[in-house]
Amino acid sequence: MERKTARGNRLGLMLCGLALLLPGLYALARGLGLFGAAARDQPVIGPGVTGFFAANPWLWWVLAVVSVVLALLGLRWLFAQARKDVLSGLRLAQGPTGKTDVEADGVSKALESDVSDHPAILRAKADLTGTRKKPGVRLAVVADERSPIEEVRRHLGGKAIPRMRDALEVEKLPAVVRLKLEEPSKPSRNIH
Repeated sequence: MERKTARGNRLGLMLCGLALLLPGLYALARGLGLFGAAARDQPVIGPGVTGFFAANPWLWWVLAVVSVVLALLGLRWLFAQARKDVLSGLRLAQGPTGKTDVEADGVSKALESDVSDHPAILRAKADLTGTRKKPGVRLAVVADERSPIEEVRRHLGGKAIPRMRDALEVEKLPAVVRLKLEEPSKPSRNIH
């Protein structure tokens, strides 16, 4: 989940929590008799509320529109959870004679191949993130659980990611690495 999505989630959850907390506190206070015994024994939706809705039939249409808007916002939030901020391509150079664009998929595959060349790494998956001017890398690495982690870290931080930074011609290349340790699969033999 990207930072922008996470920030939106926190804000939305806080607003929803407040929208549910305030009526809940009101109902609790009313049930405990903090507004007086007469208020505690009266229904929350009394004749005044039902009379108001009966006198203003247009209010039902407003509630219907608000409900549809909230449902659409909920759907937008749901789709935002699955969104990945992955770059589709990068522009390495642009000048009077032309421009040099690269596909992010090719760059990602090259990084995956470079990372997987180390004997301690079983497989790797890379994605370019960020913006075209400030790219970043997200790596999912599966390493042999018997290999020293320091070797994997040294290979990533000392070779693979610096080579990618040089290839993309950027000074900084933020990288997020998710490392998983597994036992390597045993080779299978077919006996005929």
